[in-house]
Amino acid sequence: MTKVYLFSFLFAFILSIFLVPFSNFLAKKFSIYDKPSKRKINFRKLTRWGGFGMFLSFFIVVFVISKIFPEVKNILQYKYNLISGEYQETIFLLKQLLGIFFASLLVVIVGTIDDKFGISPLPKFLLQVIIAYCAIDYGVRIFGINFPFQNKFVSFPRILSQIITVLWLCGFMNMINLVDGIDGLAAGIVFVSSLTFFIISILQKQEGILAQQMVLSSILSLILAGVVFGFLIYNFYPAKLFMGDTGALWLGFIIGCITTVGVLKTGAIVSFVLPIIVAGVPFLDVILAIIRRIKKGVNLGLADRHHIHHILLSSGWTEREVVLFFYVVSLVLSIVVITIVSFRR
Repeated sequence: MTKVYLFSFLFAFILSIFLVPFSNFLAKKFSIYDKPSKRKINFRKLTRWGGFGMFLSFFIVVFVISKIFPEVKNILQYKYNLISGEYQETIFLLKQLLGIFFASLLVVIVGTIDDKFGISPLPKFLLQVIIAYCAIDYGVRIFGINFPFQNKFVSFPRILSQIITVLWLCGFMNMINLVDGIDGLAAGIVFVSSLTFFIISILQKQEGILAQQMVLSSILSLILAGVVFGFLIYNFYPAKLFMGDTGALWLGFIIGCITTVGVLKTGAIVSFVLPIIVAGVPFLDVILAIIRRIKKGVNLGLADRHHIHHILLSSGWTEREVVLFFYVVSLVLSIVVITIVSFRR
């Protein structure tokens, strides 16, 4: 799989370098520019459709490697029967991947409309729920949990499985969206996170279909890392363009899907904690934002300038210092997670 991994990362990186400027060109044609808001620190009229270039790069790479590498094609042909309680269904890895693609299309459509015209918080959240259910319908779902010391896998009832998966996917979409407040911040955190999920996936020793799920997860993680790395060339401070809600929502959705089809398939309780630790910065930011807005009695979707990066900036930090600080924090958290996984092998 080494050739697949190297090709996936490098091809994704190169494609992103070319397609992100292409999305920038399209954004100018359709006047998809950033707009002033309470969250903006130093408003600049830059395009905010870089996410479309990342989306294109990601799935072009997925399509190409599925055609030129027989091992990838074989992985996507795997299927297995899931029996949980009173229902039984067949899970196809190719179907899961198609579900991620179709749901991603919906994410891009919603994000584009939001970037162009703006969508209020409640309708946006409801659309995110629909997107999550689209992925669920194709088998992208958290099926159950493995309790420690008992070595017993407990399957979730179908409705509980759906609710947990929806909350998981929507949670990641909103986490990345909220942290996207400084040049290069969200993209850098996603880059570190995706590399960490790649390492976790290849460290996990699984048998049968779970082994194939882990390989699929590792490939998608590395493609995402390459795509985001290419995007960072244009988005690191001072940014030449923004990812917009199109990019932030899509990145969060893809991370949620990668962990769902990969890391969480081990079923262990600790597996639910690992992705949250890796995404510790945006996760903490979301929790603090929720607490802050509940105390003030305001709408949870109301934008403000009290996020962690805003606080650091108001304390005299430069944007570059804040971004690099969060990169280091994310890297440290990722090392902690990789260490935990290594000891659990």
